Amino acid sequence: MPYRLDLSQPLEDEIRRVALEQIARARRALAEEPPVEAIHELRKRCKKIRALLRLVRPALGKRYARENRRFRDLARQVSGRRDEQVLLETFDALLAHYRSDVDRRHYSAIRGRLKARRERTLAGEGAVDNVALEAALDEASQAVTSWRLQGVDLAAWQAGLVATYQRLGQAGESAAEEGSVAAFHEWRKRVKYHRYHCELLRPLWRAELTVRAEEAHRLSDLLGEDHDLAMLAAALDDDDMQRLSAERRQALGSLVARRRLRLQGAAMPLGTRLAAESPKALGKRFKRYRRALQG
Repeated sequence: MPYRLDLSQPLEDEIRRVALEQIARARRALAEEPPVEAIHELRKRCKKIRALLRLVRPALGKRYARENRRFRDLARQVSGRRDEQVLLETFDALLAHYRSDVDRRHYSAIRGRLKARRERTLAGEGAVDNVALEAALDEASQAVTSWRLQGVDLAAWQAGLVATYQRLGQAGESAAEEGSVAAFHEWRKRVKYHRYHCELLRPLWRAELTVRAEEAHRLSDLLGEDHDLAMLAAALDDDDMQRLSAERRQALGSLVARRRLRLQGAAMPLGTRLAAESPKALGKRFKRYRRALQG
């Protein structure tokens, strides 16, 4: 089934169902997909489960912290492998974007180092242990079956929705003020949680929330590319890059900065529109959606 709550069913049952479906998809990816794709899928499913947890965080009580930590740590087990793959993909995408301005051959040595790093990571001692990951997912499934919501009612998701939306707005303001890599990365995480909440609650008003989720997805992609480029810029200063031409590394760094400026310029107005409504107003609006759905 889609990543969506059936709001005609008991919310507690639906929360467990969605979480178990995400775990099952992660397990299927580990069994059927190549390593890089399986890692990406596992991390995505963990993020979706963490968004689900945030939606009902007030009703989960103390259980929230434990379960959020479980899926955060599970994703972190494979983050290194994915990060090395993303560096190479980011390099290729950057040169493709500026293909009329640069000669790719000038940067072949840098690409060679990035590719070698990826291969070492994929083949090294840090290789993913699928058996251990599957065991961790089995343990997570058992935990999910015992999830209970406190004081559950049809609107148990509303406080979590509003709190996450408020953090989205605050993170966007911080990114605009600070301009740091960390601030933009934090903003992206908050945008993704809001996007997933819109997807989960889509039955409230399919047309409106579909568009809102798509716009949040677009903003998340802009911020994601920005973060990947920042990581590429940092990699250019690593020890294994120091033997390469400083001129080429600086030139590539200039391309990175140029592209990041454009991405951030596109992200800011989109983020302003997405967070234009006050958290209180958004909460009231979704409450009216819920009442309309109930008839």
